[in-house]
Amino acid sequence: MCNSVRALVLVTVACAATVAACGGETPTSVTLRLGHDQAAGHPYDLAAQRFARGVEEASNGAIRISVFPSAQLGDSPEQIEGLRLGTLDLALAAFSHASQFCPELGLFGAPYLFESEPHFAAVFDGPIGEELDETCNARYGIRLLSTLTSGDRVFFNGRRAVNRIEDLEGLKVRVMGGEADALTWQAFGALPVPMPYSEVYSALQAGVIDGAENEPASILSNRFYEAARFIAPTRHLVLPMGVFISDQTLSRLSESDRAMVREQARLAAQWERTMMAERNRAALTEMLERHGASLSQVDTAPLREKGRPIQDQVAEQLQVQALLASVREAGR
Repeated sequence: MCNSVRALVLVTVACAATVAACGGETPTSVTLRLGHDQAAGHPYDLAAQRFARGVEEASNGAIRISVFPSAQLGDSPEQIEGLRLGTLDLALAAFSHASQFCPELGLFGAPYLFESEPHFAAVFDGPIGEELDETCNARYGIRLLSTLTSGDRVFFNGRRAVNRIEDLEGLKVRVMGGEADALTWQAFGALPVPMPYSEVYSALQAGVIDGAENEPASILSNRFYEAARFIAPTRHLVLPMGVFISDQTLSRLSESDRAMVREQARLAAQWERTMMAERNRAALTEMLERHGASLSQVDTAPLREKGRPIQDQVAEQLQVQALLASVREAGR
């Protein structure tokens, strides 16, 4: 067989063996990998598992998703980079982490941006969500399939109860890395310390940080209350969690399977939003009644007053003033 014919045969075999680089059709069976940084059994993990089940059922077993919790595949920024490189198929990651690669997402780290749960849904289930999907694809070769919620996040620390904004003065607070996170806690009087999520527990124990912020379900599942028992319901942030997919992976699926995967991601996100609110309420009760956590009654009015200008500041820095206006309009 001459070299040119042999090369043609090899290319043909390779195209048939891979997903659809040459034919545009999903293979008979494919397994995709999805990573996230929360513990198994956390609401985010349950949503990822529900998404995986939905895809497998809708595809009659042709497409399966293996879920890897607890940062088994690296911290969120590493996973997002893996999406661009094509070494990972899917990641469930906070917008604050993804904003390192798609800066526009950094707006959603601004405090007190959402007025209600319906406001959150109106933003991410409509044209704004579609715009962000296209932006992420153009920026970094990743796609935003759907958006989950953290619910209202709270502040927790091991130093003292926080009843007013002055009580935050001088506390070292772990932040996620987005520009808005640091600005928020500086405005509140605290000292922001960027840090990977996987290091938070040991940093609390060692006194490297005094506190951090998260939703109650995550505080419970990661047992942060053991090192930081003072919880203040600041409700300063509702963190969007994106279901991101590698554009390389998505392009290998058939058109009908791409639509199916998007629909299952949307259904999983809507299910998670209801479940998350329930889990946060239950987690807070459990920490207070069973694990010795202490809940203060913080006055959030001064925090909101400090937080509103940060929305405009972040939007100006990122040049997304129109996006901020659209988000605000969606809540009216």
